[in-house]
Amino acid sequence: MATGLLQGLCWPVIVPFVWFLFYPTVFFSSWLGGFASGLWATFLSTALVWWFFMEPVHTLLKPRPGSYINALAFIGMGFLFSFFHERLRKAKLEAAESRLRERDGLLERTSRTAHVGGWEFDVATRTGSWTEEVARIHDLDPSTHPDVELGLSHFVERDRPAMVEAVRRAVEEGRPYDLEVELVSAAGVRKWVRTTGQAVLEGGRVVKVQGAMQDISDRKAMELALRDSEARFRALFEQAGVGVVEVEAATGRFQRVNGRFCEILGYGEAELLAMRFQDLTHPGDLGRDLRETGRLARGEIASYATEKRYFRKDGSIVWVGLTVRPLCWPGQEATHFVSIVEDISARKQAEAEVKVLNATLERRVAERTQELTAANQELESFAYAVSHDLRAPLRAMDGFSQALLEDCGPALDGEGRGYLDQIIRASHTMSGLIDGILLLSRATRGDMERAPVDISALSESLLEGFGRADGRRPVRWRVEPGLQAEGDPRMLRAAFTNLLGNAWKYTGKSPEPLIEVDRVQEDGVPWIRVRDNGCGFDMAFEEKLWKPFQRLHRQDEFPGLGIGLATTQRIVNRHGGRLRAESAPGRGASFLIALPPFAPVEAP
Repeated sequence: MATGLLQGLCWPVIVPFVWFLFYPTVFFSSWLGGFASGLWATFLSTALVWWFFMEPVHTLLKPRPGSYINALAFIGMGFLFSFFHERLRKAKLEAAESRLRERDGLLERTSRTAHVGGWEFDVATRTGSWTEEVARIHDLDPSTHPDVELGLSHFVERDRPAMVEAVRRAVEEGRPYDLEVELVSAAGVRKWVRTTGQAVLEGGRVVKVQGAMQDISDRKAMELALRDSEARFRALFEQAGVGVVEVEAATGRFQRVNGRFCEILGYGEAELLAMRFQDLTHPGDLGRDLRETGRLARGEIASYATEKRYFRKDGSIVWVGLTVRPLCWPGQEATHFVSIVEDISARKQAEAEVKVLNATLERRVAERTQELTAANQELESFAYAVSHDLRAPLRAMDGFSQALLEDCGPALDGEGRGYLDQIIRASHTMSGLIDGILLLSRATRGDMERAPVDISALSESLLEGFGRADGRRPVRWRVEPGLQAEGDPRMLRAAFTNLLGNAWKYTGKSPEPLIEVDRVQEDGVPWIRVRDNGCGFDMAFEEKLWKPFQRLHRQDEFPGLGIGLATTQRIVNRHGGRLRAESAPGRGASFLIALPPFAPVEAP
């Protein structure tokens, strides 16, 4: 209207440019009002110009064709203005909506990430609304229309009264609230939430309450776990059976001590907290303590343990076992140390007593060894003396008996010759006993040589020798090849001579004598077994086998001195092995030896 009035006043001047003067009208109308406003301004301007400003006025028919062309051009331009301004306006709206959607999306993502949502309710109707995140916290569909009662019903019984009171104060008094409470969602899940509320006032009256809710279950779980851990730590710290100490790394000042540490040193807690560990450490241990704590503070070591001495309050010294660790996060410099302190005074006293006892024991062992050495030397001297002193009379008895038999034999009657034969056999038996005593004494004396011994070859050689010496009996034998042991070759030869000799002797009455030497495995232990099918013996008398001069058979059945198995057992014992027997009367006998295995050395 203002544009039309201005154009009317200036008509005489602007009449040649009438169409150009209405372009701004159409332009601003379409710019401000959109497509419809632009079209209305276009047609209205065309009608005004056509009716009022183009000659002849006040008529629809114009004599000049150019008037129609100008009108159509104006209408076309107005349509273009309206169309482009409408497109521009829609583009701006779409851009604004896009930015709004982006902000809403960002807000939603932030809300979901932070587990925070908003809510509000109308005080008059007690109905409200909430964001999707608050609905998710309650495990409800976001389209659910909440109200005050629905929201309060999800809080646990313990926290519901506090929530009801907080809402009441917000509604009636306009007080804000900020609470951490627990609720049970629609899915039955217990969750900790932080809920805040703020009254909205209009005309001094509360009309709405708005707020936010955040799911803090994870944080709360960590807080509760931390609280529980701290409670456990305090309980362990105070009730520990050893001293627990926290020390400042820079100064060595006690920061925290438990009751047991106070008992160890005899100080009260307040007294210790005013002191440093340097004040209580024995001077002989202080240098090492400072050196190790310095390395610990610099991160050169992860911990250190030592034994040291403290001064008690009464001036006495107490020995403690100390373990120290830094109290810091990985990669950070230690500011405090935690020490475990154990009173080891009783152990130190026991160690001192053990040292004294060991010294006394070593002295007694040395004395006893000297006595045994002397006794062994005396026994050895006695054995040789017995051998030499008894052999001379025996030789005389045997020689004179033989001479008497040769010179005076015809003059003696049968009874006299029998007595003389008994004297000769007794002298031979006595000579054999002397030899047995000497052999038994040699079995436990002398240095042992350690060398690999081929038991299979040794057994074959011994059995062949027995066969040559006793060619009247067809004895069969089987020796497993590859039997090896490590020991003294001389002693092992004597041991297997006794075992195989016994097997040869006690199969003397078997119709088909058989001797076997093989390997058996029992409980992972390899045994060398010497087995025969001879007369056997009763295992009830096994103990007599290993005693010198003890025999299980009569002399007229199987002659012998009863010294062989005793000697064999002593040889096996000197080698650190084991010897045992298995037998039954009439079912043969087995002797099993467990010797250290032979470990061959590979050639370089």
